[in-house]
Amino acid sequence: MLSSISITYGVKVMNRGIRFSPIAIDGLDTIFYCWSRVKSSVEGIEEFFKSCKPQDFWLFTNEEKAYTIFISRYIRPAGYITVSLRSRELFRWGVFELRAKLPRIDDGPMLWFGFELDDLFGGGVIHFMWHCSKGSLAAFTGGFSSRVEMDLTKYLPSDVSNNYHFYRIIYREGLALWYIDDRLRAIAILGCGTSRDSSILYSGKPYTIGFTRDTPSAALPILLDIDGGDIEKPFEWPDLHPWDLRVSEGNPKTTLYLDLFIEDSDTTLRNYSTEDEVLSTPFPGTLEYKEILFAIDGRGYLTIESFINGQWFEYKTIEIEGKRLYIIPIQNRCLMNRVVFKPSIPTKIIEAQTLLQ
Repeated sequence: MLSSISITYGVKVMNRGIRFSPIAIDGLDTIFYCWSRVKSSVEGIEEFFKSCKPQDFWLFTNEEKAYTIFISRYIRPAGYITVSLRSRELFRWGVFELRAKLPRIDDGPMLWFGFELDDLFGGGVIHFMWHCSKGSLAAFTGGFSSRVEMDLTKYLPSDVSNNYHFYRIIYREGLALWYIDDRLRAIAILGCGTSRDSSILYSGKPYTIGFTRDTPSAALPILLDIDGGDIEKPFEWPDLHPWDLRVSEGNPKTTLYLDLFIEDSDTTLRNYSTEDEVLSTPFPGTLEYKEILFAIDGRGYLTIESFINGQWFEYKTIEIEGKRLYIIPIQNRCLMNRVVFKPSIPTKIIEAQTLLQ
């Protein structure tokens, strides 16, 4: 079928996602194109872009030091400002996953990985950025005119440079989500218009919530960039093999199930016993369908609050009885919602979850 084939720079590419098997058979250049930025020696010209071969920079074998630990590296030679691998294929509502070690080095470059339509955020981005010198990890989304940067460093395991961890992005209509290993660590609410500038709405545990009013394109390629730092020295991203990268198209209507956490903590409200009022971490409120699932073994009052113009307002309050499951729809489209539970007697919360679609 013609719809299953795209032609890119004379190379026939099946819309099959990114995984190691096709790379092993057909080579890197059927999946990626490559360009670099280098200093110019021409007077009046500071630098120039140069087309390259991906296999000149991403070097790998099929030899394993241990199971799935392949001999491999992604390099940037001395004198290069940037080496960029970009996928030939676009991914609509994509799912990106990279297993990697994130190296630390003084005066080291930035490593960008995830979705980006074009350089300098043109057309939209949803990606990670690891700063090798600072040891910081950020999640970016937005575009040229407006974007949000969410600091994920506080969520990182202590051994990110010595051991492999998984970095995952899920992109669906209206939301982008960043995971480190199996934990959701950032959510971006995606919109457009004049309502507000891109900003951080919540930054605490267990995740950060940001907003951008420069919505990225629905279809994005991926990038693996080594950029900046001390360009007089060569740089190596060690132990990075194509087997560690998987990208595919996603579902624009993916249902999001979120446990409700106690505000700024990694403790869920589920199975939490309390005599005092307890407040939840906020969750996005902009999707079309939202509901709260809540059950307790005591008595109390559940208040749903909505976030407007930097403040929280009461949306509805419900008296909650024990041993009943409450399914409570939220019919506004505010940026965020949260719940406040005030027990009338000592109470154990049996279930506290939100469903977004």
